[in-house]
Amino acid sequence: MKNDQKPPASGRDTWPGHVRQCWAALRGEIETKYAALWKTPELPNMEYLSSALLCDWLEDHGFAVERGACGIETAFVARKGNGRPVVALLAEFDALPGLGNAAGGDRRPTGQSAGHACGHNHIGPTNTGAAIAAAQTLEQLGLQGEIRLIGCPSEEILWGKVALFKRGAFKGVDAILTSHGDYQTGAISQPCQSVINTEIIFEGAASHGGVAGGHNALVTAGHAVGAIERQLAPLGPGTRMQHVFRTSGVMPSITPDEVRVWLTARSGDYESAAKACDTAVETCRETAMAAGIGMREQFISESRGYLPNDVLARHLLDAMHQVGPPQWSDEALALMAQLSAAGNHGGAVTLDREIALYDEGIDPYGQDDGEVSWRVPLGRVNWAYPEEIPLHNWAMTAFSGCPESNAGPLMVSEALAIAAVGLMRDPRIVETARAELVERAGAAELGEPRLGAEDTMARAPETFWDATWREPA
Repeated sequence: MKNDQKPPASGRDTWPGHVRQCWAALRGEIETKYAALWKTPELPNMEYLSSALLCDWLEDHGFAVERGACGIETAFVARKGNGRPVVALLAEFDALPGLGNAAGGDRRPTGQSAGHACGHNHIGPTNTGAAIAAAQTLEQLGLQGEIRLIGCPSEEILWGKVALFKRGAFKGVDAILTSHGDYQTGAISQPCQSVINTEIIFEGAASHGGVAGGHNALVTAGHAVGAIERQLAPLGPGTRMQHVFRTSGVMPSITPDEVRVWLTARSGDYESAAKACDTAVETCRETAMAAGIGMREQFISESRGYLPNDVLARHLLDAMHQVGPPQWSDEALALMAQLSAAGNHGGAVTLDREIALYDEGIDPYGQDDGEVSWRVPLGRVNWAYPEEIPLHNWAMTAFSGCPESNAGPLMVSEALAIAAVGLMRDPRIVETARAELVERAGAAELGEPRLGAEDTMARAPETFWDATWREPA
């Protein structure tokens, strides 16, 4: 059941009412794009169909679109309007490997290489629709300012926005507004985790498995991972080191000559995450040296957690209150309960159905726009999923493919449009948000963001995902 809530009649002649009328006319297009992106899930930096779909949509509404922005094939920058301030919204549209599932209330793998298990089929159209509605309002009301929609590939490995920032896509941007699904509905002014990704290649010698020999890359990689877990345990629960073996051989009777381990360090504190990652890499190096095999590190990406911004968060909260909480249908609640039961949660549905400001604690997830938020004021809004439907899980793919999942992102899209126009009407909010950024960042020595896999992602991203990539030294 669609949310047919309309702005009060007394407010239709005000500027928020005007924004809401523009957005309401786009609602059907937004929902169509939710479904279209979900049907064609694509791996990070390989989002060819998704990127083209959003670019076509923006061009249909008069945006000037630079496709393949900054030398990244699936990135784009779309602009409409002129003057200052420049407010950017961020579109994400990549999916997660191995999590393809049919839409509905049960587990039915589709065999697709990826699935939208983080709701990026919602985020891309949500933020794009908000940008279109805001730009239409600026034009119709004769307001100064530029709406910029930045198409950001490869969020799932925290790569795209860092690359786009380094290459100038955010140059001249005064403020950033964005959104994500989570387990709370509201405006966010809290840090998330800093996350660092790197890959280790252990290089041994291939041999018959029946012949005992040295230079075994698989055994060495296992020893290294075990040593990392023992060394990092004293760091406490706030810092975590995770890994996955990307290649580890094809059958027991062939000793592999190459084993790849993807390492991820995460912490609420950037310095702690960096220390954990450095320690892990050095442990791999020492273990390989002791075993007499080669070791090569291929750095992927890193991003600090969000730098909170109360000014933008409160501005977004006001916009959300004008729209009101998501209006979940009975059908949506029933689907949530079905997925909860399928995930062994007994059919319970724990769902945040109110709107609030979140300015305490640390979000347990990482975002690559966290790195950008230390340079450009950034405000984020969340819509809530049920706690029993985990992110990065088949159940999220199943849920995000159903129209019953749309109420949250639709509410957020409308609120983002109102907030963007509000910044144009009162640029002093942007100035105050910038002052808060400067004060919070303090004397932090940021330097240029670190980024790896640049040649691979620009020329052959498929080799990253089949674990054959070799970045030039």
